[in-house]
Amino acid sequence: MITVRELIEVGGFTKASVLAGEDFLDKELLGVTSFDSPDGHRWLRAGEFVLTTGFPFLIRQNTCEATLIQLIDELAAIGTPGLAIKLGRYMASVPAAVLAHAAKRQMPILSFPMDKAWSDVIVPVTQYINDKQRLELNRTHAIYERFHLHLTANDPVSKLAALLADLLQTPISIEVPSLRWKWAASPDAPPGGFGFATDEGHDIPLGQAASPSMLKNPLVKRADGRHVRWLLQERNVQGAICTGIIERDLYAWEKVAIEQSAALLSLEIERQRSVNETYQRFRNDFLQLLLSDQMHARDVLTRKADEVGWKLADHYTVAVLGVSPLERTGIENWNDNRDLLLALTPSLSALDDAILLGLDQQNRIVLLIPTASGSSDSTACLTSTKQVLAALLAFSWQQRVFVGLGRFHAGHTGIAASYREAQISFRAAMRGLDAKAAANTTIVAFHDLGLERILFAEQPDREARLLAQEYLDKINEYDREKNGQLLDTLHIFLQVDGNHAEAASRLYVHKNTIKYRLALIRELTGLNPDHGHDLLLLRIAMTVQSIGFAKG
Repeated sequence: MITVRELIEVGGFTKASVLAGEDFLDKELLGVTSFDSPDGHRWLRAGEFVLTTGFPFLIRQNTCEATLIQLIDELAAIGTPGLAIKLGRYMASVPAAVLAHAAKRQMPILSFPMDKAWSDVIVPVTQYINDKQRLELNRTHAIYERFHLHLTANDPVSKLAALLADLLQTPISIEVPSLRWKWAASPDAPPGGFGFATDEGHDIPLGQAASPSMLKNPLVKRADGRHVRWLLQERNVQGAICTGIIERDLYAWEKVAIEQSAALLSLEIERQRSVNETYQRFRNDFLQLLLSDQMHARDVLTRKADEVGWKLADHYTVAVLGVSPLERTGIENWNDNRDLLLALTPSLSALDDAILLGLDQQNRIVLLIPTASGSSDSTACLTSTKQVLAALLAFSWQQRVFVGLGRFHAGHTGIAASYREAQISFRAAMRGLDAKAAANTTIVAFHDLGLERILFAEQPDREARLLAQEYLDKINEYDREKNGQLLDTLHIFLQVDGNHAEAASRLYVHKNTIKYRLALIRELTGLNPDHGHDLLLLRIAMTVQSIGFAKG
């Protein structure tokens, strides 16, 4: 194809020949034809430039504006890129209203010289189009040859950026974040496709479903003149090829080169994805070993971690997250969380490559976050995972993400306990308990749960016993060793709904004694009886002990 601008040069027109539509001379055309009958446009094809004497548009030797305006509308509907009128034969000039309407319909109108025959334009333009198509075919053949050489030489896909830059003579960058591919053919290569938003102003949703427009036209020209070819896998956005600034539309052979690169990249992405999924299954099995209550020797765990390419830290805090609502089927749940895992892995690994990620037996995502050994207090989990939580809250996904966070428990034996708590917190998050929420992410920490830690447990009676043991065993031990009467004080304090004076009166002690004993309880359990949330946990623990669960 050529443009109207090229037709002006090849057909012997001059710039002064342009009567209307000067801003639309880059419209492409497939050929040139002529007609001089009122209904000649009925047999036009889209892309044909029209030559006419204007004779059909005369009424009693006067130019009919309405007829010409109607013709322009009909040609625009067909897809005609422009027309040239031989002025001086039947029409002395084109009415201003017609020229204004042509500009409005983006229809270039040229003045056809009186001394030229139709063939003086049609023949050279047709020859020019044929020569250009022959050149396109030769260049396209050369493109296929270059890619054939690339394949037969077993060159890696990392060389595609340099190959494409050489073919297109423009800087090229290729980026696939999930595989940590980021290749540039030169220092001045454009930023990757994920370094900027779309023309619509939305960030590119890495790993998420492509929009209908992206599926229909994965190769797009941006407003800044760069061309981006989105790399899609299973209708999801995985990466992008980005060119330097090319203000014009791409030639056919340039598109072929980009599409060949995209095809090879897509094949390698699929191969790498299959390898990674197989590798991830081994990692998932190892994670399940860490999450179980079974005891394993440190050297056994270290060896198994080495086998899957992980380095084992001494302590972890566990988070469980997922996107699927409860009514989703198992395979839908797996697909959703697998895609989320693939999208999260690059950013979380970049944050801390010691984070262990995988899927548990319920196809939920599990994060094992390395935690400092000194993190033993009840809020340490949130402190040691602050950056991870911030990253999750900032993460944008096509579905709502639910996150449950366990507490810190020292050693590898503490992983199972943190995992159990993370599962409870995850169920609470799924039920809409927004302890921490962003636009599309809900995070619930086990430390913030009260009665919910029993309500959302898989084994409520066991969770109730654990809660009572956690908070009351230390109090009982203190009373046995020092006759501290802390448990009796707590019991009375709960009975009087936290009234210090009434508790002191019932125990026949000074009010300051009550405050002193409550401070000891806070020191032993980490719970403040004067705080409503903590008082509820203590009330639950005392209730559980009173009905015998703690001894079950």
